[in-house]
Amino acid sequence: MTVGQSISVKVRLFSGIQALVGAKKVDLELPNGATVATLCEKLVQACPVLGGFMTTYVIAVEEEVQDQTHVLREGDTVDLIPPISGG
Repeated sequence: MTVGQSISVKVRLFSGIQALVGAKKVDLELPNGATVATLCEKLVQACPVLGGFMTTYVIAVEEEVQDQTHVLREGDTVDLIPPISGG
């Protein structure tokens, strides 16, 4: 990819997040070289209702949990997973 191009990623929403957003997935265009942190910022811009909860969610890219510094690639599937409790 050349500098300045964007990438497309699909964000799958689970459980209560679907109810908050009103959708099962969100497609995002991000700048080339975007990280999970960049994705989180753009996701809150697209879905402001998530703003207060983002720090509690687990982020998985291609079904592997990743930290905020993970660099995303074109076509990645990102899962936004709410905290799980129970006993």
